[in-house]
Amino acid sequence: MIFRIRFLLFSMSMFTVMCSSVFAETPCRLGAQQGIGALGHIEPRSRVIKVSHNAGPEGARVEQLFFQETDSVKAGEKLAILSEYIKRKAEVEAARMRIKVLEAARTVEQITLAFNKRENERHQSLELSSAVSISLADAKQLAFDQSATNLKRLSAEIARAQSELKVAQAELENTLIYAPITGTIMKIFTRPSERIGDNGLLEMADLSRLDVVAEVYESELLQVKIGQQGCITATGFKRSYSGQVRELGFQVRKNDLNDTDPLADRDNRIIEVRLTLEPEAAADLRHQIFRQVKVRIIP
Repeated sequence: MIFRIRFLLFSMSMFTVMCSSVFAETPCRLGAQQGIGALGHIEPRSRVIKVSHNAGPEGARVEQLFFQETDSVKAGEKLAILSEYIKRKAEVEAARMRIKVLEAARTVEQITLAFNKRENERHQSLELSSAVSISLADAKQLAFDQSATNLKRLSAEIARAQSELKVAQAELENTLIYAPITGTIMKIFTRPSERIGDNGLLEMADLSRLDVVAEVYESELLQVKIGQQGCITATGFKRSYSGQVRELGFQVRKNDLNDTDPLADRDNRIIEVRLTLEPEAAADLRHQIFRQVKVRIIP
């Protein structure tokens, strides 16, 4: 009895695996004339992100680089330090020190103001009884007014110094480059001691999920719907891969990918259709980003 139950469970599990396998491979058993054919290329779901600097039009020189090509990084990790870092850090420390000096001066002025206030009030009462001269009472009033003015000036200077500190901190932050996403360093364009150019510092992408961007002829777009299955093949692939239509583009433009057939039309108008590749493709194709592939979508 126990043997029969085990055999039944084994048969059910094998049937489920075979069915799921057949379902996954069905879209890739299309003939050359079946479905909607298109050329496409492999691309990370995250797209390839070009990481650069925020140092303005004058550019920036790399002082230190913390990662190399093929390294994995997490979002927010520090990728590089620019050469202006030490200078900007010193400016931040100088701004903080200036605030401390001004705050100390304000504390002294507050004590002086309190003293001059008492002196002024005392001499004003004595002036009424003619115990002190008018000139002395006026001098105490002037000292009190000057202390109040100095206190306001110091408070204004502290506020200005705090704003300058924020600017200095922002400029310091601009000398640090962080990873915008979790992913893999694909290509480094600028090494330490080199100035960052138009290519930026590096390119990175999340290679855990891959897409195929198919260039579908505008005349066939009405047959393509989100959720449809597709088959992706290319010369040299060990097998074909399944995909599912996830996004339809909005712009009609000239095709970028050309067929090897010399008689093929190289001036077609296409719309980009993005298909999500099956999970197994990420491990097999992560080193073939932007490779040209052939796509067939089941209408």
